[in-house]
Amino acid sequence: MDVDLNTIQSTAPWVLVGIGVVGVVAAIVIKKVVGKVISLALAAVLIFVGWQQRQHVIAYANSVKDETCATSTTFVGIEVSLPESWCGPA
Repeated sequence: MDVDLNTIQSTAPWVLVGIGVVGVVAAIVIKKVVGKVISLALAAVLIFVGWQQRQHVIAYANSVKDETCATSTTFVGIEVSLPESWCGPA
């Protein structure tokens, strides 16, 4: 599976917002306090990891801009392709 950088930049924040909404809804639906805390903590961890991975990919892409794109990066184990316009001779 290959994802381009624009998808990471535009779609990842909405996916993370969706995870947050699911966590809040789960906390509302679950009756026991322990379940509420676990669902909110799990959502918070997933959001943190997703945002951290997104920032890592964007920082990497900016660091290799205008250089050869022989190397690549991953987003949660998925290969990310950089725009061809960013790849040029070193």
